[in-house]
Amino acid sequence: MSERILRWFGDKRNMTVLDMTHEHLDLTAEAVKTLYEMVGVVGDSPESKDTYYEIISQMEMKADRIRRDMVTELSQRDVFPTERDDLMELVRAVDWVADWAREAGRILVIIPFERLPEELRQSIENMCRENLSCVKVLVKCIRALSGDPKKALDLADQVEMLEEDVDELYAESRQIMAGIEDLGMTRGAAILLNEFMDAVEMVADWCENTVDIARAIAIRAF
Repeated sequence: MSERILRWFGDKRNMTVLDMTHEHLDLTAEAVKTLYEMVGVVGDSPESKDTYYEIISQMEMKADRIRRDMVTELSQRDVFPTERDDLMELVRAVDWVADWAREAGRILVIIPFERLPEELRQSIENMCRENLSCVKVLVKCIRALSGDPKKALDLADQVEMLEEDVDELYAESRQIMAGIEDLGMTRGAAILLNEFMDAVEMVADWCENTVDIARAIAIRAF
């Protein structure tokens, strides 16, 4: 990565790709927000699962299309190959955030989440809430790259702290789950529940992975 990529971010001629980047980020944030809403609602309204999952799925697929369009657009721009790769690495990392949100929603449709004890449902909902906080700061971090690299670095640190909060909530959820004798579901569903919690945790992990890339870009400005 080099300082040239920061100049590229600030070049008005590259507004098309920057607009794509921002739209991709916004769709990803909306997917994570919808997952949070889904977890908060399906305990009382399990019939709403499919509707929420469809929204997440549509957002993730649209984000995928934007990423593919960006590949085409970048290939037509005057960008050094290594910097093109850096930009695509950044966007692909964001894409993984949306992918894991969709995977969590996919599993949530299958499992009888509404049968879980309130304590466990609340702990998982708290994870999703922190994921949303994490992705919101991620969006600010990447947007800051184009004008304020120092701010981007500070925001990257915030994302890391939020990711640690998600890790703590993840450990709490697993501890609660381990202490429940009857989860109210089959063994297969219990395995999927564990995979669901893993997917929720991976959302925050990929937020952290993404800001690692953003940090490497921003630090070249100093």
